[in-house]
Amino acid sequence: MNVCSNCFNDSDLKRFIESNSSSRGNCNFCEIKVDSELISIDELLDFFAEFLNSFEESDDGVSLLQLIDNDWGLFANKDKGHSILAEVLSKLGSTIDIPTKNVVYEHEIIESTSFWTLLKEDLKWERRFLTNLNLFEELRWDKFFARNNSLPDGEILFRARIHSNDAQVAYNLNEMGSPSKEKSSAGRANPQGIPYLYLSTSESTTFYETRATYLDEVSVAKFVAKKGEVISLVDFTESLSLFLNIENIKEYVKSVLLKKSISADLSKPLRRYDSELEYIPTQFICEFIRSLSDADGIMFNSSLHVGGKNIVLFKENKMECIEVLTYRVTDVKIAHQLI
Repeated sequence: MNVCSNCFNDSDLKRFIESNSSSRGNCNFCEIKVDSELISIDELLDFFAEFLNSFEESDDGVSLLQLIDNDWGLFANKDKGHSILAEVLSKLGSTIDIPTKNVVYEHEIIESTSFWTLLKEDLKWERRFLTNLNLFEELRWDKFFARNNSLPDGEILFRARIHSNDAQVAYNLNEMGSPSKEKSSAGRANPQGIPYLYLSTSESTTFYETRATYLDEVSVAKFVAKKGEVISLVDFTESLSLFLNIENIKEYVKSVLLKKSISADLSKPLRRYDSELEYIPTQFICEFIRSLSDADGIMFNSSLHVGGKNIVLFKENKMECIEVLTYRVTDVKIAHQLI
């Protein structure tokens, strides 16, 4: 049976199909018949064999198709996913023989990713400063944070400060950086007394992150990397390719699932009555990354602005503030739901 690139979301898998196609015609898995570049599904069996080794049967799990769709979004839609998986499982002779078979991730993957949940409890309630670092080495967590992305040259990042009164003029350039260590309060990424520079990739996101409200006046600064400086980031928002990582797919699955779990905590908003103890696990991870990698900081999704991204730099010495503009908040929209 033949398959086309329109059956998948994975960009590298789509490119592989398009570049290796030797025929055109109707895809066996698409409902709408259009002339497409095709390859035999047999050419993808090695990839699926490696990927499907990440799962094992379990009555306590969810269907294979559902788990792949939830965590990886591999297929263009569930109908195509069901048909492709059924064909692949049949050809591989897998013990997981149908797409609706209940599965979980195999033990080694669960052990690595579930350690984050255990670590959070340990850091908050048991051992804050002397946790067992040997486990991190055994689980190879240092390798999971070794892949860094560089901030594009010339990219502008933003930081906001709310004015304390209506007579205040815009903050100066040198007032828009991270606070002094004496004034540095605990944040999602930094411990109290250790200032990090919190930035956003869009101006709009800074208004949400500072929780500016109606008629507040706000100074918004623009930051860029200093000439010749490269800003290296551990990116908790990136979406990479399963197909691109076929040679080491189990380690890649561990890395992505772990980053997703940590990213959810980095992006979780703290309510006014929540304890700052909730910050401790993500503070620890940032210190872990800072100590064991060459990254300058991290990128994660904004907890308050859908689609917004935040960047936290461990040191601000590679950045410079180039401009400060003053705004007044003219509208605030609040949504609510019954609980």
